[in-house]
Amino acid sequence: MTKPLYGSHLSVAGGVHLAIEEAVRLQMDAVQIFTKNQRQWSSPPLANEQVELWRAAVRATNWSHAPQRIVSHNSYLVNLASPDDAQRLKSIALQRDELERCEKLGIAWCVMHPGAHLGTPRRPSSPNILRALPNADELAGLKRIAASLDAIHADTSGWKTITCLETTTGSGTNLGYDFSHLAIIRDLLQDPQRVGICMDTCHIVAAGYDMSTPGLAKGVLDEFDAICGLSNLRVVHLNDSVGALGSRRDRHAHIGQGCCGDACFQAILGRSELRAAPMILETPKEDPQNGQEWDLVNIDALERIRANVALATTTRRGLAQRPLMQTIVSMTVAGVVVCSLLNAIGCRASSNVRPTSSQTQSSATLQEPTQTEQSKLTSADQLLKQGDNESALAIFQEVLAQNPSLPEAYVGIGDVRFAQGRYSDAEPNYRRAARLDPADFLAQYGHGRSLQMLGRLAESIGAYQRAIVANPKSAEANLNMATAYLSLGDARVAAQFAERAIVLEPRNGAAHVNLGVSYERLGRPAEAIQQYQAAAELMPPTTQLMINMVNAYVADGRYPEAVNTALALTKLSSVPETFERLGWAEFRAGNYDSSSIAYRQAVVLDPRYWPAWNGIGVNALNRWLASEKRDSQAGDEARRAFRSSMQSNPNQPKVLKLYTTYGL
Repeated sequence: MTKPLYGSHLSVAGGVHLAIEEAVRLQMDAVQIFTKNQRQWSSPPLANEQVELWRAAVRATNWSHAPQRIVSHNSYLVNLASPDDAQRLKSIALQRDELERCEKLGIAWCVMHPGAHLGTPRRPSSPNILRALPNADELAGLKRIAASLDAIHADTSGWKTITCLETTTGSGTNLGYDFSHLAIIRDLLQDPQRVGICMDTCHIVAAGYDMSTPGLAKGVLDEFDAICGLSNLRVVHLNDSVGALGSRRDRHAHIGQGCCGDACFQAILGRSELRAAPMILETPKEDPQNGQEWDLVNIDALERIRANVALATTTRRGLAQRPLMQTIVSMTVAGVVVCSLLNAIGCRASSNVRPTSSQTQSSATLQEPTQTEQSKLTSADQLLKQGDNESALAIFQEVLAQNPSLPEAYVGIGDVRFAQGRYSDAEPNYRRAARLDPADFLAQYGHGRSLQMLGRLAESIGAYQRAIVANPKSAEANLNMATAYLSLGDARVAAQFAERAIVLEPRNGAAHVNLGVSYERLGRPAEAIQQYQAAAELMPPTTQLMINMVNAYVADGRYPEAVNTALALTKLSSVPETFERLGWAEFRAGNYDSSSIAYRQAVVLDPRYWPAWNGIGVNALNRWLASEKRDSQAGDEARRAFRSSMQSNPNQPKVLKLYTTYGL
């Protein structure tokens, strides 16, 4: 097994190049530094002499790919999540300065803490690796971080240094204690390739990720891989934790003297995907132990742990070479479950074919279903397809009673509860299945759609991310991801996932609708119309689709087409909302009499439908003003219409302003 790139955070007192020289003296293969005082808002720029000494020291290391072995840690003052605009602008400037220093020094990685949202902190009642975003303050903070990084990237085009978001303990209102925080930031970025991730072992354990046994530690890394991707993990901070699991304490201990446990470090050091990542110690700098530097003591401890990993791997390979121990693993292809949510959430689920096993199960104790159990699971699936939910549920529960570690059975119960509309009962079953096997697409996908139906949109995004990792070719998971982001108000990211869904399944009408909604909200009505027209050719016309088309035609100034579509809409569905849209389209086309007629039809159908009363009032107000306020009948009609609207919905400041402005 290749030796990891061990390094440490070393002092730059006397010159940044001295940290490189110290790393070489200690026979390290990597180093992390502060390029300036991390607790000051301003520092003098790097002098040319400093840069030349640094470059000479790097050349003297003989490190292959030296830039990838050197890490900068940014200033602790930077807070890109701050709701204070002035503070955030200062942070953007400070982070840009840090990246500029890294560019001059040729440093590949710049680690930064995501930041603190400074709103309402979240305190989970117990450690839970499937947490994700719980409140609006955190989501707003993540959006501010992404927007700030986008601004920095726009100003530093072509720069090579990668910003690495560090996992945190989650103390106070700090973001980054949940893997999904980091994934969502990257999803929001216009150029996500300029941002990687740094995992700190102390931080994730103190945040609540349990790595105390080999199975749990592997599960945490698999979870990270599913949410963020281990390929995006550029730097690892190897620190033991003074604080216990879930303590939220950011206090580092020497390796083997804290609460992380050997299994934590075994899992990381044994992970092949991380062999090129710098492994940086940030353990206490104390007097030497028995004459040996503490960094070297800690590296020795890590090497002993790694040796145990190598021994265990060799043993497993020997067993695997015995013919009788070989296992043939097969997997069926999961069926599709299409979710079309448009502007509001609503699912129509088809039946699934459940996989018989998984090639990438995360738990060492996870068992394959026996032939009898598989037969029962298949029978229950068939009953679920036929709509016999109760019989299917009884079989899934029977299988689970005999083997409580089968993800397939939990997914089955989740499917039954979802089909019954009992989303709060479906969610914990999918969650349990996903914990048992994070690579189970149906478990992650089912968890995502149940969370989505419960309105826990940010959490559903995390589940869909894991589902997409399990099955990157799932158009449904990408489609639902687009819907979740639309519901959260982020049309730009929603468009990206809707586009992916269409690439995967070009004839998916719901994906074209979601992309159309995204384009419309992005101010691209012509492109929205194209998507709506494509959807109309692929699926039966729906009221919502045609309303969207009317809105897009109007936004694009194509008023006759808006009117014609609205007329067809009223024939498809004669409800107040469709006649109100017809009235609106006619008004925008300048057909005021026709507009009034359509609005009146809407209030005939529902006398309390206040948007239509507003339309009647605006048409009457225009006639009154055009007559220079001599048409008293029009004035009275406007007054009555606005009063009727306010009676149905008193919270309308614009209507109230009309009363005040025109003396109605």
